[in-house]
Amino acid sequence: MKSRRRWALALVILFFFNFEAQANPAGSGEGVPAIVADVMICRPLGLMALLGGSAFYVVSLPFTVPAGSTEQAKRTLVDYPYHYTFPRRLGEFYDEDL
Repeated sequence: MKSRRRWALALVILFFFNFEAQANPAGSGEGVPAIVADVMICRPLGLMALLGGSAFYVVSLPFTVPAGSTEQAKRTLVDYPYHYTFPRRLGEFYDEDL
């Protein structure tokens, strides 16, 4: 009985997280080595930069609010690492949107 509940719960969770995936997520990189390097090295480093930048952004708020430069600090410390880590295609290391 517990096994059926676990399977049912697993299926419900899978249905909730069902989303459209790209058939070919590879960017303009040079094939498999670029994608492997991106997944194994660049994405984790981008995530670490995003977390560190977010922490520095919060710490810098008392100084950037009076100076009126919160948008520039957010762009540099949060937005760039976010766009480098998440919406970028695999193996593509240059993003024209930034």
